[in-house]
Amino acid sequence: MHRFVRGLPSLLLGLFVGSSVAFVGSPDPTGVFTLVAGLALTVASAAGIYVGIGRL
Repeated sequence: MHRFVRGLPSLLLGLFVGSSVAFVGSPDPTGVFTLVAGLALTVASAAGIYVGIGRL
């Protein structure tokens, strides 16, 4: 599959998963920790989804 076709859905799904988990799991949903945790979780989940799509 083309890199862009794999990259865009994985980034969007990773953004949704990462921001949702960080918002629910943080003690202060409006703080900087939520942004940093959401960014880290987005990168990790997008990378996992990108690799997973490539195996299909």
